[in-house]
Amino acid sequence: MTMSVGKPQKSKSRLGLYIFIALVLGIIAGQTAHIGITDKQTISDISGYLDLGSMLFLRLIKMIIAPLVFTTLVVGIAKMGDGKSLGRVFAKAMFIFMTGGILSLTLGVVLVEFFQPGKALHEALIGAGNGDLAAATNNVCTNCSITLKSFFESLVPDSSLKGFVENHILQVIVVAVFIGVAGISIGESVAPVFQMFDMFSKLMFKIIGYIMYLAPLAVFTSITKLVMGSGMAVLKLYLIYAAEFYLGLGIIWAVYLILGVVIVGKGFFKIIKELSPFYGTAFAASSSEVALPSILQGLENNGISKKISGFIIPLGYSFNLEASMLNCTFATIFIIQLYGYHIDLKTEITMLFMLLVTSKGIAGIPRASLVIVAATLSAFGYPEAGVLILLPVDSFNDMGRSATNAFANTMSALFVNKWEAKYNKDDDLK
Repeated sequence: MTMSVGKPQKSKSRLGLYIFIALVLGIIAGQTAHIGITDKQTISDISGYLDLGSMLFLRLIKMIIAPLVFTTLVVGIAKMGDGKSLGRVFAKAMFIFMTGGILSLTLGVVLVEFFQPGKALHEALIGAGNGDLAAATNNVCTNCSITLKSFFESLVPDSSLKGFVENHILQVIVVAVFIGVAGISIGESVAPVFQMFDMFSKLMFKIIGYIMYLAPLAVFTSITKLVMGSGMAVLKLYLIYAAEFYLGLGIIWAVYLILGVVIVGKGFFKIIKELSPFYGTAFAASSSEVALPSILQGLENNGISKKISGFIIPLGYSFNLEASMLNCTFATIFIIQLYGYHIDLKTEITMLFMLLVTSKGIAGIPRASLVIVAATLSAFGYPEAGVLILLPVDSFNDMGRSATNAFANTMSALFVNKWEAKYNKDDDLK
């Protein structure tokens, strides 16, 4: 089945600037209150009012999680049907995408377990008497470790709507996969149904865009509350978190550059040098999609098969979000550490494969990976409120994610083009 599955372009808003301003104002307000208010009960009362802003934002995020994941996956599966016209290229592209995705998710786990940033912040907040964190820690599901039996029992819903009602993302995924695969099997006669899901998916992305307008308010209230209770010292832990995350992005770049030299060979660095300004554009705009036309033109100018690059680069925006996948595992386990828990290897592996599926199609909206992180935390019994801790630093991390996703998609096109070298003379791939 062939159909066009589009994604909305990110508007060139000033949301990132507003979030930064909210962050600065929150730090000033929080530090002023930290110094000027000595009564703990007054601090607690003010924190309760500040919770209203972040609570509203979080509830709106939870409201949209299930329909967003469902429509994104159904449309993504429908898009896979386009691979029939280039079956060989499609299979090779998916092999690269899935391999890179698994490695990126694993890298996130390794880095966050090695550096333990959540543990450091947990100790700082508990040491500063953060009662909310202690209360949330006590409410965490301590017996939610996933066994093979419980995993399969929770995987298949006894009602197709149950996953939506209870925000059970694994069950939503199952329903989406069945609908997507069945539609591809039937073919063109059900194309209008997939077009409806495509339009509904666009509505979900638009709603997420509206919800994100409240992000500055959520950042202001959450950072004010954090600094008011713990002081300025806690902010250096945010900088450490960002540095550790960017180390992960640096590793992805280094691995791809080494593979590029080995696989692509002669002319590789010339291509990357010509495309590097477009990665800078993606970084500055916090959007890998803004660089899409320029990257496609740059690859064509350097002799890359137009049909290979034109097929793989757009497909990669749904299936090759390596930096976003790194962020999903890094952020999720960071928040679990924040609440004072360490999950076992078996649960981490289950979480990894869940994120491998749910992380598809999230590059088109800023900070959408936080929605996936919130869904994962909920699925494994941890408070979704932990994502609010990440809001102040996520805008900066999103810039690096966008540039890295654009770079990874470029490299995938170069690898498949090299892999397909003996076929590139065929008319169907010129």
